[in-house]
Amino acid sequence: MNDVVLITGIGGPAGSSSASYVRKKGFRIIGADMRNVDTPVDVFRRLPAVNDAVFSAQLLALIQIERPSLFIPTVSEELPVVSRLKNAICEQGCSVFISLPRAVDMAHDKLKTVRFFEKTDVTVPRTLDEFAPRDLVLRKLGTPCLSKPCIGRGGRGVVVYQSDRELLAENRHGLIFQEFVSGQEYDLNLFAEPDGSVTSSAVLRKTKLKQGIVGNAASVVKDDQPDIEAIGRRVVAHLGLSGPLDMDIRRRADGKPVLLEINARVGGNVLASPEILDALLQAWMKELHSR
Repeated sequence: MNDVVLITGIGGPAGSSSASYVRKKGFRIIGADMRNVDTPVDVFRRLPAVNDAVFSAQLLALIQIERPSLFIPTVSEELPVVSRLKNAICEQGCSVFISLPRAVDMAHDKLKTVRFFEKTDVTVPRTLDEFAPRDLVLRKLGTPCLSKPCIGRGGRGVVVYQSDRELLAENRHGLIFQEFVSGQEYDLNLFAEPDGSVTSSAVLRKTKLKQGIVGNAASVVKDDQPDIEAIGRRVVAHLGLSGPLDMDIRRRADGKPVLLEINARVGGNVLASPEILDALLQAWMKELHSR
């Protein structure tokens, strides 16, 4: 068996966490990133940014040269491209576990995510798009409320407005405006098979956030929250998601859980829920034996 694993975004939280897990399992690691990264991998390769016209060709060339048997993409911006390249990647003998393009696209765009789930049994934040007049945002959402880029990850570009004046001064573009869900935030990690069955899941309670009240988790602990896990399973079923997944969910003041966003990839806190990567390796072994 080829024991080489390719991990993109090796310098980020999801990439470095995946590499740490894979290394302990005894596999060789090809680490890739768009910048030079000092990280303990067997081979490091630079890749261009995903919006570079040669990204797809260089990714496929890297797979052809290095011959990995498993590819774990961890860069959110790469996911729509990788999803569309899945057949070409698999034709080179490399497994990649990722959702179909429609599902990846829906998860990638936060406004599309909200509008889709507004019509389902999954609760999402009250949301207005960037074209909503600021006085309408104030009437509908009040303060505190927040804005975030339609396309983004973690806490990048997220602003919480504590006053009307702060909101009215906002002049950025490409934003959505949402109610500020004030309760406890959770990081839900799952692994779903292509048929939609969830084979592994873990709820992580965020005990500290890097930006205070929003943003990525600075620390997490496992927590038994069946209603949070149930939301994740409904999200998987509605969108037809598969592979490793990472979802942010918060409770409103009344305790009702609200889906904030979906990352159609392995999460940055996955070392706190290694059973997700266990499920990924099991799916890989199963795929290898079926070839």
